[in-house]
Amino acid sequence: MSRLERGVRLTAVRTAPGSKLSLWLAAADGRELLAIDADRRLPAASTIKVLILVEGFARELEGNFKWTDSRTLLDSDRVGGTGSMQREKTGSSWTYLQMARRMIAESDNTASNILLGRLGMEQVNGRAEKLGLVETRFGREFMDWDARREGKENWTTAREMGHLMGLIYRREILTPGVCDDMIAILERTSRGRIAAGISKDVAVGHKGGTIPGLRADAGWVRLPGRPYLLSIFVDNVMEREEGKEDRGVAAIEAMAGLVYDEMGPTEE
Repeated sequence: MSRLERGVRLTAVRTAPGSKLSLWLAAADGRELLAIDADRRLPAASTIKVLILVEGFARELEGNFKWTDSRTLLDSDRVGGTGSMQREKTGSSWTYLQMARRMIAESDNTASNILLGRLGMEQVNGRAEKLGLVETRFGREFMDWDARREGKENWTTAREMGHLMGLIYRREILTPGVCDDMIAILERTSRGRIAAGISKDVAVGHKGGTIPGLRADAGWVRLPGRPYLLSIFVDNVMEREEGKEDRGVAAIEAMAGLVYDEMGPTEE
């Protein structure tokens, strides 16, 4: 067991006692550096919203979808959880690209469901299969807890979500230009989770996720001289008490800090 593996395992135990860890770390070129239970199938939470983004750009290339097309917000579209679109005026008009940006930057559930409905859950799952993702699939819309109680879930693994992020980062899917557009959207996100504690001069593209009992994040860190991919899922997490630290998020941020220290930064 490497020093880094010992460190992240101990950090997970100390920060979020009783939790389970799935982690995948790779160099930016895809060479695996560390895998801890990385193939365990887990609820994807909002990390799977990246797949909606990919499907939208793929469909635009195919000529049957336009990001510039508009959609009117209906009362029936609103769902809770994260995102500001649920508070926008009924009847207001938004382009699908505006929704996609909120889907990633705010993890907006209302925008995500609208896009998923427009693109089609079956088609999005078909895209996952074409990309070689075995476990990553949609089974329900976001915030549909009734469907979840019936056993319908959105699934992924730490490795598959990290792999998908790597394909985008290396510009290996669709077209390089489209990947550049997705990279720009994914790098306009918060500096928490795997980006916590990293200098703002270092670009980080990532997508986090939160559902009861699980916290996750996956993406890339453009560390000068040694960029890397990191995907962390922490489940069986005790839910945060009001006014107290979110142990799952704290564990991800602490482990991400260990990885960053281990990977560099390199000296000029």
